[in-house]
Amino acid sequence: MAKKESCLLILVKMLILVSILIAAVVAAFFYLREQLNGYFNRGDTIEVPDFRGKHLLQVYKDKPGDLVIDKPEEKFDIRYPKDFVIAQYPDPGTRVKANKKIQLTISLGSKLVNVPDLCRRNLRESSLALLNAQLVEGNRAYIHSQKIERDKVITQSPLPSMPQGMQGKVDMLISLGTKPVKVPLPNLSGKTLNDAQTSITAWGLKPGKVISRRDSTRAMQIVISTFPAPFEPVAEGTTVDLLVSAGNEPGNAKPGEVDRFEFTVGASPEPASDNPKVKEGKPPTEAVGDTGPSAPRIFIADDSGTAPKTPEESGVPGNPVSPVSPATYESSQISFVMPDGFMPKEVKFFQVSSQGRTQVYSGTHKPLDMIKVPVPTIPNSKVQIYINDVPIEERPVE
Repeated sequence: MAKKESCLLILVKMLILVSILIAAVVAAFFYLREQLNGYFNRGDTIEVPDFRGKHLLQVYKDKPGDLVIDKPEEKFDIRYPKDFVIAQYPDPGTRVKANKKIQLTISLGSKLVNVPDLCRRNLRESSLALLNAQLVEGNRAYIHSQKIERDKVITQSPLPSMPQGMQGKVDMLISLGTKPVKVPLPNLSGKTLNDAQTSITAWGLKPGKVISRRDSTRAMQIVISTFPAPFEPVAEGTTVDLLVSAGNEPGNAKPGEVDRFEFTVGASPEPASDNPKVKEGKPPTEAVGDTGPSAPRIFIADDSGTAPKTPEESGVPGNPVSPVSPATYESSQISFVMPDGFMPKEVKFFQVSSQGRTQVYSGTHKPLDMIKVPVPTIPNSKVQIYINDVPIEERPVE
């Protein structure tokens, strides 16, 4: 036991001695270096400035006259632009004799490489190509393309084969594939819930949430409206929510949940039971003591400039619609001139408010006909004008 402790003690002493010896050698080296430097540079000395990070022209301008810049060494370095100092010897702050040569390492800038062709490559192939070319990926932008498949590069910047510094960035424009084709959603109002869901699936769409509300004018499970609205352009796979009648039952609609649905001709966005002027079980048109405004009518101005005529007087088909709500509002008039052309076109007016989106007029008119539609002045509402189910204009109701 005593022998083992003695061996361990000897080993520790040897390690301490070796450490002291190494420290002494290092100290002696630096001491001798300083002594030799002082010997060879004895007399008047000059402190070497710090040239690192400066342009070569600036170095020659700032250097003391008693120092000599040796022929610079050049190498590529992505950290410094071309002709900037990377390193120097002797180090900054060293005192040297006059006419001492200062060795500088000058940057050649980033090494130039050829940009690879990334067009029609997918993202993984593009990343590997840039890595092999010692380049990095820059910004990405995405657009739809009829010719290039999804997630493949349409074009790039810089263009292929152009020189680019090492680790330089290459921006890419990437395809989102073919733009989804949108078609107008057919009007499902009046269909049964089962038929409507079957049609939605057959059209490549997805049946969505079914919301029911009291409507004594329709049988149960009859579609009142849809979201998106009828005739609104939809793409394949779009989810279509349905608003259906619950007959005289309350339904499952929550407050405000019906507001996003569009109400077509003859439909009211307010349940019949919510109108205190409506008798239970009777349509809204049979309201007792209803003193609200009369239904808005369309007026067409004739060519003579006389007083406007109604659709019946002018012979132009029109379809005025019941007011947006049984509540009493002042009426504002929206005037619209049909665009020039050759054929009559169908025009529709929709009023959008906190009560929902309601069709207030539908009719077919000739080019340059003037249409004047009275609409209820509901606060913060607007009127959307469609021609052949294409949105043309939107105006606030004032």
